[in-house]
Amino acid sequence: MKVLLVNPPIPHKMRMLEFSDEAGRKAMSLRVMVGPPLALNELAGVIPDEEILILDQKTEQDQNPDYDCLAHLEKTVRDFQPDFVGFTCITAQYNSVKKMLELIKKIDPSIITQAGGLHPTLCTEDFADSKADIIAVGLGKRSFRDVILELRENGSKADFSHIPGLAFPSAAGMRYTKKLSEFSYQEIKEHFIMDEIMPNRALTDRYDYIIPYEKKRIQYISTSQGCTHKCNFCTIWPVAGGQYFHKSVDLILREIKHMERYPIIRFCDANTFGDLGKARQLFTRILEEGLDHHQYIVDVRTDFVIRHPEIMELAYRAGVRVAICGLESVNEEELKNYGKNSTVQDTIDALRILNQLGMKVNGNYMVTPDYVERDFEALGQFVEENAIFHSGFTILTPFPGTAQWEMYKDRITISDFDYYNLTNAVFDTKLPEPVFYDKVTELYKLAAASRRKFIRQYGSAEEKERVEAVS
Repeated sequence: MKVLLVNPPIPHKMRMLEFSDEAGRKAMSLRVMVGPPLALNELAGVIPDEEILILDQKTEQDQNPDYDCLAHLEKTVRDFQPDFVGFTCITAQYNSVKKMLELIKKIDPSIITQAGGLHPTLCTEDFADSKADIIAVGLGKRSFRDVILELRENGSKADFSHIPGLAFPSAAGMRYTKKLSEFSYQEIKEHFIMDEIMPNRALTDRYDYIIPYEKKRIQYISTSQGCTHKCNFCTIWPVAGGQYFHKSVDLILREIKHMERYPIIRFCDANTFGDLGKARQLFTRILEEGLDHHQYIVDVRTDFVIRHPEIMELAYRAGVRVAICGLESVNEEELKNYGKNSTVQDTIDALRILNQLGMKVNGNYMVTPDYVERDFEALGQFVEENAIFHSGFTILTPFPGTAQWEMYKDRITISDFDYYNLTNAVFDTKLPEPVFYDKVTELYKLAAASRRKFIRQYGSAEEKERVEAVS
């Protein structure tokens, strides 16, 4: 059976860039988001007997601004003639996915279509009027495999109603199968996570996932599902029902051993260090088994760093060179409101520890549309005084289905989900809009200067030479 899996484009509707000058856009370009659609690689892994094609339209568009996603999808569908087309979908991809579903049904109504991922899970009813046959709700590997097996066995007479974790749009409203939340933690762990099956990464090897700064190829690995915390802006932990499932260290190591062609490996988890004992065991085993020749990227909370600097030192020895940290704010009240359970001093101490270890910190701050001059000044001063490799600034965007959405939904002025890509204020700014975006641009310029400061203090001789050459 032929299966087409699609990672849709994220629309380049970015008011942050529209208001920026050339220097600001150059500083923003240092924020690199390159990598494969691992969720689709994982889905492909659970159906090894099918003929599968993965279309990464996000990467296609990132590499070619003139890319026509609908035309390319139509050509792919006509040439490949799939029996099943599945889409992964975050909020910013929602409008594109609905258009693509309509296009597929116009080409061939018999093709079974499915949407899954963050937005279909958190906002399932948004797909009630879509052309999707099936919506995957929550962790979807097991349900996806069972859908494909049912379709292969019974064709046009396939009945998916016995498969947990699904929803079906209909004229009478959305119909749901048994929810994953009705199963115990152990049942989900044993029957739905499917950690023992490795992703099929070869299906996306034709794309150049290259980190520009390093000029090296990157691939992703998942070491866990869900998260140990419940920040109110996050869309990740609800997908796992607020639970945390850590992959066994043996399985992680087995997977890494099959990733020799990728010099850089990112552990793309909400929290790589959610299980202290397994984190210690993982990085110890990476050293023992000689897998420290990779450069690893991890996500880590600042409060973990200051409580367990010895684990971060172990991780560095094992090859971790980049730490991604959600710093969010330099205001104690904001951190409390976000549910971070950390303090500004935690951030200061954690950045110092990571810098001294030699890790490059990619730290992200959330800029709320309510910011006024003093807020921008405080954040800018903090960035200057606490230099790291890269400081990024996303605009607070309440995503539907999160607790933060409930807090701000009455203030929303932009309801077009194409703008929900963290670069746009989707409710009114307190400052005049051009002034607000100008302030964000200035933050990025400060971040670029702070990066140079970091490299001069902590960078390699080659990095220092490169900085001086462009200064």
